[in-house]
Amino acid sequence: MNKLIMVGGGKGGVGKSTVTMALLDTLRQDGYKSVYVETDDSNPDVFKAVNGAIQCEICTLDTESGYVRLGDVMESNTDATIVVNTAARATPGLLEHGGILCDVAKQTERRMVMVWPLNRQRDGLELLKQFIDAGQPYAATYALLNTYFGTVDKFARYQASKLKDRVTGTVIFPELNDLVADRLIDQRLPVWANDGQFTLAQRSVLARYRAATHEALQVVYER
Repeated sequence: MNKLIMVGGGKGGVGKSTVTMALLDTLRQDGYKSVYVETDDSNPDVFKAVNGAIQCEICTLDTESGYVRLGDVMESNTDATIVVNTAARATPGLLEHGGILCDVAKQTERRMVMVWPLNRQRDGLELLKQFIDAGQPYAATYALLNTYFGTVDKFARYQASKLKDRVTGTVIFPELNDLVADRLIDQRLPVWANDGQFTLAQRSVLARYRAATHEALQVVYER
């Protein structure tokens, strides 16, 4: 599956790393080869959790050179889905240098997909609008409502916005129990970690979460 999936958001604390980990897990469950690209070399939590189980690359997208490096990863891995976890500061670079990725994608017949996690604050919507207004040729852009920040009805700003009609679709992302999430984060474990790392109840919670994220995220890479 020849796709590049960017997990955007343009700000910290919206759950980009959590969504990225779940996306890698769903691809893995469905038997797809993936390459994970870490763009935040100052806090590479996902990289540390999955390196060794999945091919990983680091491309710091602060300068044009980082986009050239990512383009090279796209070109040399046409048999894999590239999943990119963007740093919080990434939106200006995406707008300035993202055309490089679009050119490589066109030449390699790779579909580009943007997944944009949102909390309930206004600035995430404003950054999403800025990205959409730039008109880059992504095949699809999905707004992802991270229910860690509340139930779907709490995302009133998004529900009432015109952006809802400008994205390809809306993904409802489930919340993971804090006890299990904290263990994953503290021990830098992937969500598919060995069952021996968790109690029976924690395994049940994690299995249900993985099934829910799989159902929610399949639309991102199967269309």
